[in-house]
Amino acid sequence: MKIALQMYSVRAAVSDKETFFAALEKVKEMGYEGVEFAGCFGADAAMLREKLAELGLTALGCHEGLGNIDKSDMDELLAFYHAVGVENFVCAGGPVGTREELTHLCSQMKRLREKAEKLGMKVGYHNHTHEFKPLEDGTLPIEEIAACCPLELDTYWSFVAGKDNRLYMRQKKAEIGLVHIKDGSADGKRPSAIGEGETDIQAVLDAAKENGLKWVIVEVETDGPDGFSDVQKSIENLRSKYTL
Repeated sequence: MKIALQMYSVRAAVSDKETFFAALEKVKEMGYEGVEFAGCFGADAAMLREKLAELGLTALGCHEGLGNIDKSDMDELLAFYHAVGVENFVCAGGPVGTREELTHLCSQMKRLREKAEKLGMKVGYHNHTHEFKPLEDGTLPIEEIAACCPLELDTYWSFVAGKDNRLYMRQKKAEIGLVHIKDGSADGKRPSAIGEGETDIQAVLDAAKENGLKWVIVEVETDGPDGFSDVQKSIENLRSKYTL
């Protein structure tokens, strides 16, 4: 499997277009083969696509929160990322604690999916833990979300929510389009580099392989002083401690 990086992981080192491009260069040097964006910091689509081609990085995906999706022109947002060459447009999360919130989210994801498919793009939804908490009527938000769009399963937050990732990924094979690997403590309070926490990373990798996924996406939520140390540790640990 190939390894991509969610660029949120190096947020401490990125503040504008120049530092964003420098971060992409560094990520490539570390051995990551693809990236998932968390903002493009003023880079225009053509320039960013050219930079990715120069580096040999795949634009695997992008993250946009529901709030930004709600206030943006959906067609323009998708057109920008399509011009960059992004394969997967992912909603980074949104409120689903009430029936009204869940209905709104699902409606937006359906609209996104219809529009993205016309451009040859896929959509997905990135979970945290709150999607696994039932509503007052017993509905599990994650189930309704998965019924309207593929999941980008964040396997750290599903672990914190009490799921056995290997079993869950087997059960939801048809509904999982992308996978985030992330590590930290079981209570969700202490993030770490991959291989330094309590997530069963090998189980996630095995399940991803069994499901036929070609990529895994690393996300690091630690606040390192330079933004890169734990990203470097993560890919090193993936290659030395686990079977990809």
